Amino acid sequence: MPIRSLVVSLVILLTAVAASAQSKPNVIAINGGRNAVYVGKPDLSHPAARPSAGLVTIYSNLGTGSNVYNGIAGTGVLGQNVPGMLYPEWLAYSFVPTADHMITQVQLGVTWVQGPNGVIFSITADNPSGGPGQPFKSVRLANLPVFGTCCTLQTVNLTTPIPVTAGTKYWLVVRTPDKNQTTWAVWNDNFNELNGQLWNNLGFGWLDEGMQAQGAFGVFGL
Repeated sequence: MPIRSLVVSLVILLTAVAASAQSKPNVIAINGGRNAVYVGKPDLSHPAARPSAGLVTIYSNLGTGSNVYNGIAGTGVLGQNVPGMLYPEWLAYSFVPTADHMITQVQLGVTWVQGPNGVIFSITADNPSGGPGQPFKSVRLANLPVFGTCCTLQTVNLTTPIPVTAGTKYWLVVRTPDKNQTTWAVWNDNFNELNGQLWNNLGFGWLDEGMQAQGAFGVFGL
């Protein structure tokens, strides 16, 4: 390869790396920010709250102890204007109950990198065309723990239980608030890297991303 072409190629490569890099210590953004990895020593000293006593597990990929979720890897939840990121991103993971239940509590492993510290969580029906449908319930989750720590969980308690039917698909959605356009959060991977159906929204509608490592979550109820 001519030297001039080699230099141009190196400049392009370095520019691309710089565009994906962030000033946040020990955090590396991959794939335009759609994934995040923590390269420092994780802080595993944060205990996870257990589900409320008496609830049954409807679906869960959560672990135990200091391995409740993966504290150093996950998928980005991004606002429209996060510096250096190529796309915004909202996330939706599906689950299918094996019996009829009433959801009363959900726990998620969601952490924060930079920008306004808060996301919107929803439980939705399945869209007949694919992906998440109409929400049953949406709540704001604020003061998320810092990415690179484990294992603080966001616990959502439902005063009005949500009935779910065996064999029917439902979705958990995490998105940035419309006004928090510079929020960068992470839905941490589950510890055992269990795969499930992921849909994401990069600013122009929901897209099927196929089977990927699920974000960490547990669904509990009666």
